[in-house]
Amino acid sequence: MGTRKIILQDARGLSYQHEQYHVPIIHTDIRTSNILLDRELKQKIANFGLIRLLPEDKTHLSTKFSGSLNSGYVAPEYAIYGQLFEKVDTYNFGVVVLEIISGKRYKDVDYQLVTQNLLDHACDLHESGTHLNLMDEKLDPSEYAVEHVVEIIKIALMCTQPPSSRPSMSELVICF
Repeated sequence: MGTRKIILQDARGLSYQHEQYHVPIIHTDIRTSNILLDRELKQKIANFGLIRLLPEDKTHLSTKFSGSLNSGYVAPEYAIYGQLFEKVDTYNFGVVVLEIISGKRYKDVDYQLVTQNLLDHACDLHESGTHLNLMDEKLDPSEYAVEHVVEIIKIALMCTQPPSSRPSMSELVICF
């Protein structure tokens, strides 16, 4: 499935940033518009203007949040407390995965409740066991296995849990 390959490439790129440099690089602005695809559908993570380097002796960095809380890509602990660590990118990655699978933006308003966003909608579908209702109708059913789509949605939702429950990006690479 091409979609799964793109998601795996995203996870590998973030895992590299977090774990392969001498200090973790936190992107802070992972969103679909910052993931570029070349002609061979190889992804490139773009827009490093807001990156932060996590000092070697620190587990997180406190900073003042400057962005829109309504974007959907902002991890609550960063938006509320200004706490930056690798799992802020994991949260953003989860939202991006939901957008890729659904073909919808975070704030699309075509859900049953006008006040609902993509993450809330995905959580509702997960709780009711109707994950496939989230899937983009444009995805070719012959190119994916239903159980893979359900698993990808579950993984994306794990990424948006409280920080202590979120997987690292290297753990996500193994999942894909």
